[in-house]
Amino acid sequence: MGEPILVVIFLRGGADSLSLIAPTADADYIAARPEALRVLRGGDRPGLALPPALADVEFRLHPAAAELHELFGAGDLSLLHATGLTEATRSHFDAEARIERGGAGGTAGGWLARWLAAEAPAGPLPVLAVGAAAPESLRGARAAVAPALADLMFLPGNGWAPALRARLQEGFGAHGPLTATLAEMVAMSDLLQGRLWDAGRGEARAYVPDLPYPEDSALTEPLMTVAQAIKQDLGLRVATVDYGGWDTHDAQAAQIEALIGGLSRALMAFWRDLGPRQNDVAVVVQSEFGRRLRANESGGTDHGRAGAMMVLGPQARGGRLLGRWPGLANEALEEGADLAVTTDYRDVLAEVMAGHMGFADTQALFPGLMPQPPGLYGRRA
Repeated sequence: MGEPILVVIFLRGGADSLSLIAPTADADYIAARPEALRVLRGGDRPGLALPPALADVEFRLHPAAAELHELFGAGDLSLLHATGLTEATRSHFDAEARIERGGAGGTAGGWLARWLAAEAPAGPLPVLAVGAAAPESLRGARAAVAPALADLMFLPGNGWAPALRARLQEGFGAHGPLTATLAEMVAMSDLLQGRLWDAGRGEARAYVPDLPYPEDSALTEPLMTVAQAIKQDLGLRVATVDYGGWDTHDAQAAQIEALIGGLSRALMAFWRDLGPRQNDVAVVVQSEFGRRLRANESGGTDHGRAGAMMVLGPQARGGRLLGRWPGLANEALEEGADLAVTTDYRDVLAEVMAGHMGFADTQALFPGLMPQPPGLYGRRA
């Protein structure tokens, strides 16, 4: 077994937790939403049943989440309901920033950046942000940012001219402030070039996964990049991936079907592609908030409060729905409109960092948090 690896998938836009993990028989749920915006118990495509766990409520996964249901049944996936920020905000930017900073008030820097500073992992590529920019969780860290591994190579004709490469190797002066950083960049370029560059064709070799990924999921390319980085043994410890499009204010039914299906199929392909490396990996899926209980007049839902989280990995004892269900009666809703938060999202992350990553200094990551672990790494009931 190698060093533990954490992959964080952020569902940008506010994923509707009541479509992902739905209390299908709840009278308040049924009354609040038209049939098209609910997960159903019967019909042509009923939701995928989960064992009663929270307050003896019947929960079902969205029917597009067949692969997530399979991972849950195999004991690899844990689901956590009614999670989120303890303080209310319905601004995407504000909620994302607060979650990724991981602290109350004006906490500076990102929670993953604080882990990197404390742990100082070795290896040529300890952290990878797949995309165009590093997320707020990595603010303050020196993270590699790229849509694909090949983009980290400084190759002639691929953004770096030979003269500039030579200048980088010199470090713009033997003792300049960027010398060490530039040396690392050139070393990474050389390493990836040796492993990924096809000299005969004059191009980077395409990653060939061990099994097909879905062609219709926006998560496919990012997760293939993470899988490739893991399999190349580059010392990866943390990877972040964004999956956008979850701001379903109108025409939610079709959008949520595609989004959940894309998440489910791509995550299963990634997991199977890892093969024996599954033993090293934990995947956390989260969003900045959930959505309102009641549907709006545009066939969608507006910004709400509590969401849902998922943890995938063999070190956690999966196949369980965790958390505390507050109910959907009007008096149980936050401000009479939203599913209430009963589990601080930081409690989930703190337990993953301790149970999987072996890092138990909660205060270093989440200042001021008095953790209440939801039981991801506890015994099965």
